[in-house]
Amino acid sequence: MTGVRSLPIRVAPLPGEAIDSWLEAIAHRTGTPFVDLDMALRSDDSTAAGRVRRPNLWPMHLRPNDAGAIAAAADLPAAVVEAMTLSRYDGVALSLNGRKGRSTVGFPWGRGRRSRYCPDCLAESGGRWQLQWRLGCVFACTKHHCLLADTCPRCESFQRCSRPLREVVPSPGRCAHRSADTARPCGLIRCGADLTSAPVMRLRPDHPAIRAQQRVLDVLSVGRGTFGVYADHFVAARVVLADLHAIASRVLVYGSIEEIAERVPADLADALARIRSSTASEAPALGGSELSGADGAIATSAAVTTAMTVLDRPDIAGAGEALRWLVHGGRRLGLPVDAGTMCEWGSATSTMLAAIQLAALRPLFVRAVDQLRYRSAAALPSYPSTSAVAVDAAARRIPTLLWPEWSLRFTVAPCSPEQVRPALSAALMLVGTTVRLGETTDRLGSAVRADGVTRTLACLRNSPHWDDTLTALTRLADHLAAEPPPIDYDRRRQLDHRALLPDDLWHKICRRTGTPPGAGQKADFARCLLFERLSGLPASQSPFLADDYDVRAKRAEFPRTLTPALAALLAAAARRFLDDHGLDEEPVYWHPPLHLLDGLDLPGPDPGAVALAALHDLTRHEHTSLSEIARQLGTTLDVIRHLLENHPAPASPMTAERSGRRAAQAAAEEALSRSQFVDLYCVQRRTLAEIAAMIGVSRKSAGRLARHHGITPTVGGPPVDPAWFHDQYVTQRRTLRELGHEVGRSVPRMSRIAKQYGIPIRTPRDAGRARHLSESH
Repeated sequence: MTGVRSLPIRVAPLPGEAIDSWLEAIAHRTGTPFVDLDMALRSDDSTAAGRVRRPNLWPMHLRPNDAGAIAAAADLPAAVVEAMTLSRYDGVALSLNGRKGRSTVGFPWGRGRRSRYCPDCLAESGGRWQLQWRLGCVFACTKHHCLLADTCPRCESFQRCSRPLREVVPSPGRCAHRSADTARPCGLIRCGADLTSAPVMRLRPDHPAIRAQQRVLDVLSVGRGTFGVYADHFVAARVVLADLHAIASRVLVYGSIEEIAERVPADLADALARIRSSTASEAPALGGSELSGADGAIATSAAVTTAMTVLDRPDIAGAGEALRWLVHGGRRLGLPVDAGTMCEWGSATSTMLAAIQLAALRPLFVRAVDQLRYRSAAALPSYPSTSAVAVDAAARRIPTLLWPEWSLRFTVAPCSPEQVRPALSAALMLVGTTVRLGETTDRLGSAVRADGVTRTLACLRNSPHWDDTLTALTRLADHLAAEPPPIDYDRRRQLDHRALLPDDLWHKICRRTGTPPGAGQKADFARCLLFERLSGLPASQSPFLADDYDVRAKRAEFPRTLTPALAALLAAAARRFLDDHGLDEEPVYWHPPLHLLDGLDLPGPDPGAVALAALHDLTRHEHTSLSEIARQLGTTLDVIRHLLENHPAPASPMTAERSGRRAAQAAAEEALSRSQFVDLYCVQRRTLAEIAAMIGVSRKSAGRLARHHGITPTVGGPPVDPAWFHDQYVTQRRTLRELGHEVGRSVPRMSRIAKQYGIPIRTPRDAGRARHLSESH
């Protein structure tokens, strides 16, 4: 800037010095009143636009022409001048009004138009004032281990908050407030008290208040929080100070002196008690008045030091526990301290503080639903999302019945898995959302009503394992949100499952595995198993079987009939069903990883703890009931059924032999049709051993195939085709002698073959008539 006279004497600013202190030092060094200094900092045109702001507002904020004028006069860079104003802390430790240059931040950080001070620092620097003393979050001197002074020891006036006496040469280190001595003319008389001798509270070097102050200074210096709960989640300095402000303010409003005394050293608690006892109020907490008097630094240090006992914890759970006393304190005063009001403790606070507040409320949430909504068991609890998109996404990720690998671990008496599985799915959808419980059951297509889910959750809530149950559900919800499952369960629920496992495919599977197809219900049991696995819906909602007690009892025994081969072909049938519906990219079945349950003590049994070899051995004994097997293995019947569905027991040797024969028979039937077999055996005169070798089965299987096609194997000579025999003997009316001559058999032998094939033998009269007819032709 041009037109500004250079100051005749230069005084270098000290590190961290406030601009008004530096200009005061210049005025004192040159013996110049502030009015002359003001004139020296004007531009030559002396217009209003060229004048600098009132000196008491200099530390707040300088307009560009102000900074340029001062920098030009002192021959300093404008950036150095700007660094001596509170604009460096604007939006971090306080907020400034750019037009008027005023601080707008509230308790407990004070207002930047006044300044605390350290008497020892003033003595060492010759009365030079630090800029950071104007910040309400600065209450102690970490160099001299003392609290800062708030007011003049003589006149008890706040410092640096009013316009300096323009006609008086400044006197650094002394109170510049106008004298209150009425016996003397007050025009140009200052208080003049020696501020370097002001009494302050001395602290030991390792005092918690000193440590708390150093934390604050480190945050201001680094620009972010890196301690305690912020160690793994760095947040900006502005947010850290907002969190500290929110807690510290509630410490003085909600906390009694006895509660604060439990969290700060005795000397600081005693000093705070003296402040409160010196007032006329009998309230247990006095709020902002504690900071407006001569001992505001004491109240601020007590509040900030107590707040640091929360934020300095290594994790959210510990910080929440340290904050819980404030919840009780506010409620003791009749204030509604809950999840809806704690978020109003301060503006621009961090998600870390929200997590701490919710962790503090966790034991106070009466309903399990609230604990789920606020994710109170998570490492970082949070307020629920109101997004409808989040609810839609959750509905796609969650089956109507929770995966049995998970739900079995949560089973608690008197609830059955049929109650627990849909209730847990609904609970999973509540995690982190505001969706109503009734809406969750509707969205998931559950047959269980909201009140049923509430009763099941109440049973889980009353279990001694509830904390771990809540943790498991929260982990699962977070995992599904971060890594959505490969199955869209909302779409699976909408599929038409009536074409699942058609009869012809079921019979084919039974033939290939040697499984007796049974009556129609057995096929329906297999369909219900696949329906539940594919859709995530209960089998009671399948289109195959009516849901009554007898059906459920029989279906519960179906897993015992499964074998590895049968289960594999049923899985292939399910795969084909999905492919037919264009879902070839989705797996048949999926469940979340079980390692998410590591380290948790859950109420239900662990299926992984059951020895499969022992289970299979017991299952082979057909006369041992599944409930008895469960008793012997120390688990539940539902675990046994689940394991047999997913790890079927191999058939017993005798059963395996029968199944092997059935499978071989089915393979032979598929390999050769009746016409092909007749051609090979009756026309080409291949032996059963040759035919068996051709289709890869045993000779016995080839013999059973012959009988299946209605042909009785013979020891000598070519076999007689029963269809040919019937056509020639019954339809063509040829005689047994003629047919026997043609196939190389005697009449008695032909008669026996006819009886084997169920062909009635004609009487002699009919035989003679038949012979006559044949001769006449």
